[in-house]
Amino acid sequence: MRTFIASPLSHRTILAAALAGLVAFGTGPAPGEPAEKTKNSGKKGTVPFEMLATNHMVVRAKINGKGPFDLIFDVGAPITLLTNKASLESGTIKADAPRSFLFSIRGESVVKKLEMGEMTAEDVPVIVLDHPLLKAMGDMLNRPLDGIIGYTFFARYRTTIDYQAHQMTFEPVDGPVRNLMKDLPDRLAGPRVARHRTLAPGALWGLSVGDPTDGLSSPGVPILSVLADSPAATAGLKPGDVLTTLDGRWTTSITDAYAAVAGVPAGREASVVVLRDGKELTVTVKPVAGL
Repeated sequence: MRTFIASPLSHRTILAAALAGLVAFGTGPAPGEPAEKTKNSGKKGTVPFEMLATNHMVVRAKINGKGPFDLIFDVGAPITLLTNKASLESGTIKADAPRSFLFSIRGESVVKKLEMGEMTAEDVPVIVLDHPLLKAMGDMLNRPLDGIIGYTFFARYRTTIDYQAHQMTFEPVDGPVRNLMKDLPDRLAGPRVARHRTLAPGALWGLSVGDPTDGLSSPGVPILSVLADSPAATAGLKPGDVLTTLDGRWTTSITDAYAAVAGVPAGREASVVVLRDGKELTVTVKPVAGL
């Protein structure tokens, strides 16, 4: 069970460019428009998902009581997107709604009711357009893809993804949802500034990790060495263990592992999950002050 951090889809840049054009032509929100108020089911719920061969997660949803529709769940998408076909079938737009030449954009609309699994969200802002990569993926999979679940939905919730059970858990959170549309033109036109972040342990753990041996399919990073009499050794960790989760965060890369340990101060216990001989083992490590 892992609190979500997910990779954005490869089409995010194209999507952002299309949305920037949408705002520039006047269909986006006006500058300074306040963040939207959220309307959720108010209850914690679960949603099943399907992992495609392309490593994209697909959820099935009803829109305004119609459907179901197959939507890619993408935390890299700044908005929620529906194809023209799905929007028409669900009543999100009217048949005579005007469209532009670019991706058949029909502009912004609102889904009055979005139902996924046990979850219900109301008044979800969406953009209606036929994204070419959605069609290409659908052709490859021999099934239509009807859109993308993006920020305007998932920002309402604290989300946990269980990849083994193919299930997401959504817990409603309070607070407004930023309208990212109004920021897109400036962000796309602005200068590209390289950002560097240095990650370092906040305490002494006494272990070293290496690159995953199975590439992107690896469940975690291998533990290469464990320092004698260190907190890691005291907890029972051993070289050869595969570190999958640390302090509630998954560790599928060295960067993930460093980011996880950076948030644990000396003296605080942290749960660590490893695979040993194909079996999952959970231990508690209490890092200490040191270098």
